[in-house]
Amino acid sequence: MERLAVSNKSAWWWIVAIASGLLLIQPLNSQSLDDYYDYSVSLHYDGRLGPIRVGTIEADLSIKNDIYELEGSITGAGPIKRLLKWQGEFASKGVFEEGRPVTQAYLLLEREENKGKVERKTVLVHGSTTYISETGKPRVEKPRPEGIDMMSAIFANSQCADEMVVYDGEDPFVIKLKSRDSNKKLRQGRKYFSGETELCRYEFIYDEDEVRKVDIWIAEIQGRGVPVRIRIRVPVIPDGVFKLRMPQPDEEEGEDSTS
Repeated sequence: MERLAVSNKSAWWWIVAIASGLLLIQPLNSQSLDDYYDYSVSLHYDGRLGPIRVGTIEADLSIKNDIYELEGSITGAGPIKRLLKWQGEFASKGVFEEGRPVTQAYLLLEREENKGKVERKTVLVHGSTTYISETGKPRVEKPRPEGIDMMSAIFANSQCADEMVVYDGEDPFVIKLKSRDSNKKLRQGRKYFSGETELCRYEFIYDEDEVRKVDIWIAEIQGRGVPVRIRIRVPVIPDGVFKLRMPQPDEEEGEDSTS
């Protein structure tokens, strides 16, 4: 699939250029080197709707002490790609407060192609303002929504979060934890993560008439909890499932199962 003209790295440095004062890495405080935390991981998810491959998510997370950077991309694939060619890239920067991510700046680049027409949209959240640019429309400035960006909520949290106010770039909504299971065994077949997980069952509440159920399995990867399976429950049609790819060539392919 054709990628956006702006790559993840370029997108990130564009944020830096616009919001230089906030986004530059801050100097270390007086903590000793033994207390300094340095972590990075690259995550690749394959998505399916029932037996149909529908897309991928890639996310790179890096943490230095209490500052995190997150960037990645979402692409459509398979039959969905032929019907609606949607793809996007995102970048976020923030800090951890009491172990929870707090967004300082967020950039979302979207590209959508339908019936030969290409439309692009850019959403930048910085300071107290959200800047929105769309193909063929004047730029819009509006107050920043409350909460943190959705990508930070999903990929920067290392365990189940009780309740979060989250935005998709423009509008805020609430994520509520309905239940958690800290001893959930997950089997996802060859090439994907299998093992012990913590299962977080959430409700994404956009308004009274729109509530989406999302299940996220979290497991330790390189010493920190990250999502290894994301399931979006969709009425009537099969659930959308994204699985973390971890090639394990010595294992046999098996069906998905949880216990």
